[in-house]
Amino acid sequence: MLTLKRQEPTTLGLVDMSGHLTREGEDTQSVTDANSHIMNIGRLIEEMENKIRNQLQEIYFGKTRDIMDQLRSIEDLEAMRLARQVQEELRGGWER
Repeated sequence: MLTLKRQEPTTLGLVDMSGHLTREGEDTQSVTDANSHIMNIGRLIEEMENKIRNQLQEIYFGKTRDIMDQLRSIEDLEAMRLARQVQEELRGGWER
């Protein structure tokens, strides 16, 4: 589950992204005493944490960054318009 909120009235807005993620894992290890059992559980927790962290980084944050880059421009729109106009003029000059 993923929730996105946008707060008005600021011009740029504030985006709050939150969610919930559940994963399960299973492994079979030998147990000789309580200490080895605790070590096995700790290792499983660390492995699952790393998997979840990598998935969040690659999928959720990466995709959110891609979407936000498409929605919002950091550059000045007037400067971009002028740059496109110059490009079109140069192309027109080359085609003659």
